[in-house]
Amino acid sequence: MSEKSSTRLDTLETSGVSQPPSTYRKFCKTHCQTELSATRELYSHFESSTGVSRLENFDQCRTGAWFARNVHTGSVKVMSSSCKLRWCPMCSATRSWFLTQQVSKWLKIVVKPKFLTLTLAHTSAPLPDQVEHLYTCFRKFRKLNIMKRNVLGGVWFFQIKKSDKDGLWHPHLHCVIDSEYMDKFALSTAWATVTVTSKIIDIKKVDDKDKMAEYVARYAARPSLLSTLSLSDRNVLFESLHGRRLVGTWGSARSISLRPAKPPDAKDWKKVGEWWTVVNLIHDDWRAEAIWRSFRTDTPIPEDCNILDLEDEINNVQRYTPNTVEENYQLLLDFY
Repeated sequence: MSEKSSTRLDTLETSGVSQPPSTYRKFCKTHCQTELSATRELYSHFESSTGVSRLENFDQCRTGAWFARNVHTGSVKVMSSSCKLRWCPMCSATRSWFLTQQVSKWLKIVVKPKFLTLTLAHTSAPLPDQVEHLYTCFRKFRKLNIMKRNVLGGVWFFQIKKSDKDGLWHPHLHCVIDSEYMDKFALSTAWATVTVTSKIIDIKKVDDKDKMAEYVARYAARPSLLSTLSLSDRNVLFESLHGRRLVGTWGSARSISLRPAKPPDAKDWKKVGEWWTVVNLIHDDWRAEAIWRSFRTDTPIPEDCNILDLEDEINNVQRYTPNTVEENYQLLLDFY
């Protein structure tokens, strides 16, 4: 063992680095376990009742993952496989992060943004009918003179709750709009002309643009918490929103991208090690520990800090011996 390697390993022994989860999926699950369980139950029920399978993709989400280093900054991030299902809480978190960045960029050029909420009167009508009515009213509302004259554009997103008092659904729309002052009473009257039954609106200025962007993105990516609903209500919600857009833009906000594209710096990120390899060697190899620490603290690592060569050795051992993966790692570490 070289002096350099020995020194780094000695540092490891007193660094206090805890053992990370064995998979990236387990790492992500720690932040959304309740929602993950509720969503899995939903997809399991959907599969058993329709024969259409989404559960396998859901269960595999984030299982394949690897660490990548930016060739310019030396920082490390995790790249992973994803199911891209609408109700997956892990994919929702990714969409939320992306939308936050997009809405923030737009809000920076909006001088006087406002936050507008449009609500329907409570009704016992089937949820799909309520959602269709809300969307139809919103399209008509945006064509009214009060909106066309005063609003340059905006981003809207759908949110839904179920009342604890009467058990009725409460679908509504939130909009961040680019506009001058508008009278609340006039807006309420205009909303009533298209809904016939509801004058319920709210409008206020946006004081904190960053917080507003986060709020929009959170609900645009996931319009309701499934864990707060019964399985039967989850099924109703799932079917009612299937194929529907939950976020959109118009006018000056059309510059907002709603679908993540390939990052412009994708070529700048180079793989430095599989998740499984790094977390299993974190206490035995200074490179693995450095990669993990960089990921958790956003500190750069040098260009030669990767364990791809060790992964190649492990793959060769696996190919030619019947030992378990753990035994293969120990075999290599004994001679490292």
